[in-house]
Amino acid sequence: MKRLIVLGIAALMPFPSAWADLYIIANKDLPVVQLDKDDIAAIYLLKKKHWENGEDIMPINLPAQADARNRFTAAIFDSTPDKLGSYWDKMLFKGETPPVTQNSEQAVILFVERIKGAVGYVETKPRSPHIKILHQFSSK
Repeated sequence: MKRLIVLGIAALMPFPSAWADLYIIANKDLPVVQLDKDDIAAIYLLKKKHWENGEDIMPINLPAQADARNRFTAAIFDSTPDKLGSYWDKMLFKGETPPVTQNSEQAVILFVERIKGAVGYVETKPRSPHIKILHQFSSK
């Protein structure tokens, strides 16, 4: 009986963010329908800088300590934000700056709503009519 109560309480609790989905988002006016993992990696490593229509791509990150960023980095690069630091040290030496960082998912959504070429990631499925989802990484 105690086990059933514990399971019932656990079912009512929110899932930890490690179980949440990740959504790759862009402005609804961008003429891209979806991105695959390789496209996303190329964008976030600044190897792909322009959309198919020639518009600049602006990748948006969450802070390095954010759980969603750790999950994003693991899903896309099989790495951690700290390990990508050496890549960005080399890129900075070449004059390339890392993707813009926003402090929250809401800030990422607002940025993507306003900047047509922006792409970001969030754990909460956006409800904005100005956002489209280009890829979804499902929880496992």
